[in-house]
Amino acid sequence: MKNKKGFTLVELLAVIAILAILVIIALPNVLKLFRSAKQNTFVTEVQNLVRSAENKYLTSSLSSGSNEICFDSKTNKLDMTGRDNLTYKIKLTNKGKIIEVNVRDDSYELIASEEAGINRVDLGNKYKVESAKTSITDCDGNELIDGEKPKVKYVETELNGADPVLGEKMIPVMLSDTGVATYAHDYDKWYSYKDKEWANAVILVDTPSKEYVAGDTIAESDIRGYFVWIPKYSYRIFNLGDYDSVESSQPEKSSAQQIEIEFGIRTTGEIEGECITPMESGLLRAQGATKDCQVGDLMTHPAFLSIPSNGFWVGKFETGYNQNEDPSLPMTDENISTWTTAKAQVNEIKTDNIIIKPNVYSWRGVKLYNFFMSAYNFNRNLDSHMMKNTEWGAVAYLSHSKYGIEDEVRINNNSNYLTGYAANEKDASRSETENTKWNTSNGYTASTTGNITGVYDMSGGSWEYVAMYIDGNNVGSSGMESIISNEIYNKYLDKYSNLVTSNTFYKYRILGDATGELGPFYKDGNNIKSTWYADFSRFVEPNYPLFGRGGGFGESNYSGQFYFNRGTGGAYSNDSARMVLNP
Repeated sequence: MKNKKGFTLVELLAVIAILAILVIIALPNVLKLFRSAKQNTFVTEVQNLVRSAENKYLTSSLSSGSNEICFDSKTNKLDMTGRDNLTYKIKLTNKGKIIEVNVRDDSYELIASEEAGINRVDLGNKYKVESAKTSITDCDGNELIDGEKPKVKYVETELNGADPVLGEKMIPVMLSDTGVATYAHDYDKWYSYKDKEWANAVILVDTPSKEYVAGDTIAESDIRGYFVWIPKYSYRIFNLGDYDSVESSQPEKSSAQQIEIEFGIRTTGEIEGECITPMESGLLRAQGATKDCQVGDLMTHPAFLSIPSNGFWVGKFETGYNQNEDPSLPMTDENISTWTTAKAQVNEIKTDNIIIKPNVYSWRGVKLYNFFMSAYNFNRNLDSHMMKNTEWGAVAYLSHSKYGIEDEVRINNNSNYLTGYAANEKDASRSETENTKWNTSNGYTASTTGNITGVYDMSGGSWEYVAMYIDGNNVGSSGMESIISNEIYNKYLDKYSNLVTSNTFYKYRILGDATGELGPFYKDGNNIKSTWYADFSRFVEPNYPLFGRGGGFGESNYSGQFYFNRGTGGAYSNDSARMVLNP
């Protein structure tokens, strides 16, 4: 038998050792080639970015006549497919010369800056490719997120550009079903009007218990005010409101209907033949219009035009009164427990005491002038002011569109004037116990959305004055004489025609204010009601020249977001008002 000879263990170990030495010798060269290829790919992508910037510069020049001269990965993106991990800023002169290139990915960065201009080819040899470590700013000087794909600010296509605008000290929040507020990142989906989830924001007390950052849960005691965003919209006119009398009995059919709304920052009338919003009382034709507005026309709501904006923030609740000795401090359960409904009646200018919160006493017993000035001085950088009648109408109409509850909101029947409550059943009368808080399933029925994101207290609670007057300086006992004669305040007031002589002259409404358009109207005993949920409906008149909205806690089925009545503007224990911000 022949012997079979193979490799010995020593020979195998020798072969392995030789191979290992070869690998050790070759590996650096292989890695170098790999790194070089990866860097070359990165440089090619930088050159492609620059080429894309040059092309976009030329395209903008040809299409609009103006040149785009700065592009970044956050606010003004370039057309680059396949590499979404690039963070970049490319700057050009107004003559199209590249003068700054800052690009990085997960591994590399290339920083180049030349006043004389940068040649695309030079980016492959004149400038170093280094390990990614430098932070890059966007075209506005803000730092792009370091080491990760830049986050894009959330917007909702449904709003057509009318997304929330956050002003000084305003924090975007997401509310849990139980009302817990979480500081939202601006790239979070923190609202969705398509799903009836309206945007919410809060303002904190001057000296909160901690400094908050995005992602934090915000302590209720640190919140001074809740606000809800009402995006700019146009609505389809459903009734011209041309009524000057009432019917003797209730019509068989309700007039309540879905209000058709289109969000967007464009104002109707910019295209020939469109309805131009008439801003004055009783008018169907705006100044400069060639035709009257008619039923079926799409018309920009006037609330967004007298104070030009793409929306406004409305107080989520009736305005409350901070009874703490130092209103700048947090409002803890312990100190709020000492508050009383009587102490919330203060007829003075008290800007520092304004709060907009649930489960606090509504600020009452204040004449219209004092509330107007308190609201005006709340924050001038946010263009704060007392809610106008047309702004009330804008919220009410949005509530009855496909974006809102599309029904009458439930009455707040809390007889202690506590904010954010809901009756346990529809049209309930006044009660101290037969009601529930805003952050419960029953409480949602008192919201304009039918969920926790909407506006509360628009039915019942306190009777809410709105900022308006009848032309001719008739301001009742409101004290508003100096306000209506001062041009500074004109945009914060709705002016109604002095031709109004009766509380049934609904034809002198302002289209969109949710008064005359809610007809026809009818008598029910000594009361006048609309055919929208039988809400109480008396127009202003010379002896009672100020509107009150929403009704009171004890007015049962008379109350609602479509309720309107006339008053004197004086200081009464059942009257309050609401705040609006236009940052």
